[in-house]
Amino acid sequence: MSRPEHTAAADEFYNRRESKKYTESGRIVNIQRTMAARAIELLNLPKGKPLLLLDIGCGSAISSAQLGRAGHVWVGFDVSRSMLELARGSRLKSGDVAEADIGQGVPLRAGVFDGAISISAVQWLCVKQTPNQNPAKRLKIFFKSLRKCLAFDARAVLQVYPENTDQMDMLADAARNAGFEGGIVVDYPRSMKAKKFYLCLWKFDRLPSRTKAMTSSSDSLLPPTRQFSSDRRKKKGNRKPKIRGSGGGEPAGRRRERTPSSSSINSTGKPRYRKKRKKRT
Repeated sequence: MSRPEHTAAADEFYNRRESKKYTESGRIVNIQRTMAARAIELLNLPKGKPLLLLDIGCGSAISSAQLGRAGHVWVGFDVSRSMLELARGSRLKSGDVAEADIGQGVPLRAGVFDGAISISAVQWLCVKQTPNQNPAKRLKIFFKSLRKCLAFDARAVLQVYPENTDQMDMLADAARNAGFEGGIVVDYPRSMKAKKFYLCLWKFDRLPSRTKAMTSSSDSLLPPTRQFSSDRRKKKGNRKPKIRGSGGGEPAGRRRERTPSSSSINSTGKPRYRKKRKKRT
């Protein structure tokens, strides 16, 4: 079975019929709610404080509703009008939705949002869906605009379904090049069905402690997370020390080769060197 992103563009694939089918599926709704709750957990937000959060690729706002249940105000973006119509019909008690293609950037004011989540959406940017699209350029625009609209010290958790490791690396590299720091959390890494990937991003100057991934009893031997840091920040201590040359232009620490004189040649024609005396103890 081919993946949806290889079938058509998101706004074409999720037409009225497909959007209604997606939203009314009890299995899909439960999975979306579970992943949204996990993304909110990974955001590590302060308790008891309502915040303004962003839902990227919100669809019919199944994941956005979880933000509202957690006591937050939210704004959702999606490229499918059919999905947004369903969202406006039932799930806008604590937020609002708007139509936008995230591959063209997140059209929001700088430094406004206290955090962001995305459930099963960002991997669409990795696929070329029209002849004029450039996935690398679209990812670059998306991550730069996402970082711009987040407040300082804010986090973003993007749940994705990468087609392969190259796509996951593509996403992580684009986020790092945009100035984010963070890592990849993999829940249930040994399970083909339950495995979930979360790209956890941070907009600040220090790396936090590693986030613990959810595991089953057979997963304890696998490293659950992978971290990266932004290329913008130069880390102290990474530069190799320069080796200054000695007076003769020779690098310090390297011994000069001794050329034996004629007086130090023994009868066999081999060079004769003095033996070092052993220190008395």
